[in-house]
Amino acid sequence: MARGIPDTVLLGPRSAHHGVSFVDVDLVGVAAHAHRRGASVNDSLLAAAAGGYRAALIAAGEEVPPELPVSVPVALPRRNEANAVGVMLVRLPLAASVDDRLEGIAAQTRTAKIAARAQGTLELMRGPVGAHLMNRLAKHQHLVGGFVTNVPGPAEPLALAGAPMTHLWPVAVLAANVRIGVAAVSYAGRLSCGIHVDSEFIDRAAVATAFRRDLALLSR
Repeated sequence: MARGIPDTVLLGPRSAHHGVSFVDVDLVGVAAHAHRRGASVNDSLLAAAAGGYRAALIAAGEEVPPELPVSVPVALPRRNEANAVGVMLVRLPLAASVDDRLEGIAAQTRTAKIAARAQGTLELMRGPVGAHLMNRLAKHQHLVGGFVTNVPGPAEPLALAGAPMTHLWPVAVLAANVRIGVAAVSYAGRLSCGIHVDSEFIDRAAVATAFRRDLALLSR
């Protein structure tokens, strides 16, 4: 199978020891900063995630490559009222400054989203046999080094059983052989992010610190 990524701490069998860090930021600030750079909020999330992946490599004593491909889900037109999701491959620049990262990512996603939506979902994955085969192959893949996802949430505050919901935190799924996943959801004017790692192999504090720093820069 194709190996686009060399052996790295970011990929491999996962342990039972996981950890999650939560970071949130003003959504209006992120959107305004992104707009000035010709980018989107999702591009900003990816730029901050790049800083986190870079920190994980440095903490593990590994060489930092110029870029790291990650898998990003893309919403597709609904089929029979069911949600459909495609996949966009984005190569995160790891050596660039945060704003250069943002602009480079935006240049990729402008065309990659269109291509992902045109391709649609993998028909092979619709059946249990295909899904089982893909799962086995994914445990040894070297095509992507991480998962990053962003979901638009409610713009207005919600209540649960009469109690105000002050925060909404997402947790990314770790699948295949990937050891870091980043998820974000917008809620009531905030962009809330969850960084899920296999803490047996990944320095969670280092990843969260770099991600928080870069996301703050991207909201100014």
